[in-house]
Amino acid sequence: MKQKIYNTTTLNYTGIGVLNVFLLAAAVFLIMYFVIISNVITASNYGIRLLKEELSGLTEMNGILTAQKLSVEDSSAILNFAQAHHMVEVAHVTHIFESGNVALKP
Repeated sequence: MKQKIYNTTTLNYTGIGVLNVFLLAAAVFLIMYFVIISNVITASNYGIRLLKEELSGLTEMNGILTAQKLSVEDSSAILNFAQAHHMVEVAHVTHIFESGNVALKP
């Protein structure tokens, strides 16, 4: 009787083949890591730049408001404003409500 011969191929994993697959996987991992980290750094730098621009605008607005506050707090300017609008000094005021929003002149 004839013996049947089967054609089988076996995968022959050599040390070089395994090393090549490992190096390819490591290269893919490192490229993905580089892309993700560079994206995170770029996004954080963009956020920092936006916050610096906002801080610059707020600092400028603070300077403007401080100048306005100083002009309003100037006692001679307040006196001139009060005289121009015929305002008088009120003493001994009794408040109608506890919050002090409404006053009654005795």
